[in-house]
Amino acid sequence: MLELLFLLLPVAALYGWYMGYRNAKKGQDEVSNKLSREYVTGVNLLLSNQQDKAVDLFLDMLQKQESENDIHSDSQFEASLTLGNLFRSRGEVDRAIRIHQNLVDDPNFSFDQKLLAKQQLSFDYMKVGFLDRAENIYISLVDEPEFANNALKELAKIYQKTKEWKKAIDVTEKRQKAFPRSNNIELAHYYCEYVADEDLTAKEQKTFLRRALEVSPTCVRASIELAYIYMREQEFHTAIEYFQMILQQNPAFLSEVLPHLKWCYQQLQEQNDYELFLIKAKQQYKSGAIELALAELIDKKSGSAVAQANLYQQLNHIPSMDIFNRLIQYDIDEAENGRAKESLVRLQQLVENKIGQSFSYRCSHCGYRSHRLVWNCPSCNKWETIKPVDGNYQ
Repeated sequence: MLELLFLLLPVAALYGWYMGYRNAKKGQDEVSNKLSREYVTGVNLLLSNQQDKAVDLFLDMLQKQESENDIHSDSQFEASLTLGNLFRSRGEVDRAIRIHQNLVDDPNFSFDQKLLAKQQLSFDYMKVGFLDRAENIYISLVDEPEFANNALKELAKIYQKTKEWKKAIDVTEKRQKAFPRSNNIELAHYYCEYVADEDLTAKEQKTFLRRALEVSPTCVRASIELAYIYMREQEFHTAIEYFQMILQQNPAFLSEVLPHLKWCYQQLQEQNDYELFLIKAKQQYKSGAIELALAELIDKKSGSAVAQANLYQQLNHIPSMDIFNRLIQYDIDEAENGRAKESLVRLQQLVENKIGQSFSYRCSHCGYRSHRLVWNCPSCNKWETIKPVDGNYQ
């Protein structure tokens, strides 16, 4: 109720001012008294929680005044625009569309006012999913300096919803040129989506993925996809370089690629370099996946007892279910057959069930959780905010 009251306050105040001005200017007491009564009636309706009747009354007052002199035309436009926005916020988009369309068609309003009304009309269409109509309006606003930035942004949203990635790229590149951003993560993912969606050659894929890294140096997805391409081409050194970039871009995603990175080093017979990378990564980022990868190497070089002791020490710093599960396995391997070993096996089954039931990915922006990695959060619509949980306690 209070929110609605404040939204309508400018409209109510407008008519309060207009009544006083009209009375002083024209001395038409009878008309002023009539409109004043309507104004007071509208305010009373608001205060008695009859918002719909109040809105209808104010709208009717606006319509009655559309033939008034030029002194009132600007205020009439602003009040009508406010009412249309109010209807849209209440979900009555059909009424908002009617009001904003009338403003666009009214010959008494200026070109700039019509542009503003068209922008609000496009918001109405977006609200109800009339994307084609909104698209047409935004295209007409692209060349208007004051509206270009928003129009290009909204067009990109439309093409993202319809998965027209080339169109999304085109409008976002135009926006990037006119309004530069140092880290355009949306454009980077449009490039990645285009690569995933189209039947491109490896050379073409590399071109678009490199563009993604140019506009967004932190784009983990582009680095991962480039590394996969070079793996398929057996250019393992280059693949390793792109995998290692993830440590600086967003180390939370290392758990996604460690098996592939390990395989590349194995093909080059450079396992020592792989261990050095893991040690470096451990110094920069606490991760159960990194600790488990190091424990596997330690096990092969120094034995399971050393690897187990190292994991016990790390468990105090990294609350990882995966580390805990691996430690149980060490105990099972060492235990003699009997009740104690059977208890350990049952405990491990419980832990593995818990791991299987837990979400593997979580959005750092809104908290949305998922069992699979998606690059665009379905909840908050942010790009690259869904990250691996990395086996930590949840």
